[in-house]
Amino acid sequence: MFNYESIFINEDVVSEMTIDDVKNLKPYWNVQIANFKDSINEPVFTLLQMAILLNKKKIVGYLLARKSLDINVLSKHNQTALMIACEKKVPLDWIEAILKKGGDLGINVKDDFNETALDKCTFNSKAYQMLLKYGAIESKNSSEENNIMVQ
Repeated sequence: MFNYESIFINEDVVSEMTIDDVKNLKPYWNVQIANFKDSINEPVFTLLQMAILLNKKKIVGYLLARKSLDINVLSKHNQTALMIACEKKVPLDWIEAILKKGGDLGINVKDDFNETALDKCTFNSKAYQMLLKYGAIESKNSSEENNIMVQ
């Protein structure tokens, strides 16, 4: 039995990671184990979330294809992989894969910054439109901001 509190990795480790390394970390896929080395010395992100932040396409693809991955695990700031992907403006196929993996279940969840995945997208972008199709609800704040921009 693994104790997830005994592992902590930073972006350098994830940047150099191979698929074999990811396989070896399977017991830790659904817990916070990673953070940036210049940040606080505690885990904030899951391996998938850190791979998204670092644009590690092979790792993201591998993890999204695994049945045992819980796509809706939250970061320390209550962010989902979908929120992080939207904020990072990753390729649209990544966002679609996250949604198809079950990321749509928490599509309207708010993080510690009171934002949803939709709030993190550029207004009316392809990602924004995709999230709407999957059931994202536009917040009152984003509607008001968009009305001000149009006037």
